[in-house]
Amino acid sequence: MEPNETPYDLRWRMFGISVRVHPMFWLISLIMGANTLKLGFRYLLIWVACSFASILIHELGHVWLGQIFGSRGHIVLYGFGGLAIGSNQLGLRWQRIAVCLAGPLAGFVFLGVLFLVLRTWDADAFPLYIAMAKRELGLPAGDVAAMGLVHAPPNPLVVMTVSFLIFINLMWGLLNLFPIWPLDGGQISRDLCEALSPDWGLTRSLGISMVIAGLLALHCFLVEIGQQLVPLQIGSAYTAILFVILAVQSYLLLQQAQAHEQWREDRWDDRS
Repeated sequence: MEPNETPYDLRWRMFGISVRVHPMFWLISLIMGANTLKLGFRYLLIWVACSFASILIHELGHVWLGQIFGSRGHIVLYGFGGLAIGSNQLGLRWQRIAVCLAGPLAGFVFLGVLFLVLRTWDADAFPLYIAMAKRELGLPAGDVAAMGLVHAPPNPLVVMTVSFLIFINLMWGLLNLFPIWPLDGGQISRDLCEALSPDWGLTRSLGISMVIAGLLALHCFLVEIGQQLVPLQIGSAYTAILFVILAVQSYLLLQQAQAHEQWREDRWDDRS
């Protein structure tokens, strides 16, 4: 649901699309990047800027593809991320799924363009950036010292900026594809479940969402104490809290959906 407007909202239009930034977006971004303060206040500002740009690109991906299919939407940046309001109000299931995929895909494309620029701009440091992406994915990254970067290291601000952009566009993009409501993957899961079972698809998708979000919350808490539940290179107190919220939300929606389906069955029995 779209958050209420406030006098402190930041508004503008770009590419014919209305964009609104709720003040909670800035607050949550600052909280999530608070651990960068140990490096200096400027790193916190870089984190907020990277979050803002990356999430905006993500939402633009949704809205642009929605417009191609004939559904005009607008963007609201709020809380943990953003909303592309009205972008997937489409009658065809495959179009809705495509619009959901367009957000993470926009982030992946942005990251690809960034890597092309980095390779052209500083070819000597490029292996470092590749290694950073591999480490985020849990892949063997090699020895940075063996890359020839010790004697000519890149600017720390540049390295940290690239690190933030990799984390947000790659890792958040992949997490967004998990079948958890209301993430993009959760919306795709709902459409697929309803295609397979029109009567029970909604409750099944919410059940999947609740279980996956709960497992990821547990995994993130375990990572905080040096353990893992699944082989994923993610985990922090913030992500754990996020997945707990999503798991509880899925549970509450599941209860509502089950109650509605029971009411529908009882009504059908009465008529028969």
